[in-house]
Amino acid sequence: MSSREVREMPRTFAQQLKYYRGLRGYTCKELGMMAKIDPGYVNSLERGKKKAPTYPIIKNLAKALKVDITDLIDIEPSEGELPLKSIQEVMVNQEYLIKGKLPTMETREDLLGLIEALLDCEWEEHSKHLDSVEILNRVDTFLRSIK
Repeated sequence: MSSREVREMPRTFAQQLKYYRGLRGYTCKELGMMAKIDPGYVNSLERGKKKAPTYPIIKNLAKALKVDITDLIDIEPSEGELPLKSIQEVMVNQEYLIKGKLPTMETREDLLGLIEALLDCEWEEHSKHLDSVEILNRVDTFLRSIK
């Protein structure tokens, strides 16, 4: 078995590459330029014509697409290897979409405020009313920021 066969990417690599390129609105040419890879090679990877990209190529593609390498290839790190992050770090620093768009920092902070209000509430009989008012205010703020 050749080294090329050993490192052959599953079909999902091509699908993931095309998905994230489309999500970012890049053409193959733009992605190739950002990743310092021939645009024709990017196109061949997406079509599954080239199936054995090297690690540096995958790394450059992931960096240009602003995703983790594991988002492109089907490798799940073991749970012990995953760095634990607070919800605050994830909500403010990680890339995610809200209604199909990347949120602004203000929207991220408003969503984080809503989550923190949920986590901080006592939710006891004597406090449910005040807790729900606080949560509704945070929901209102968040929803206004995404319009």
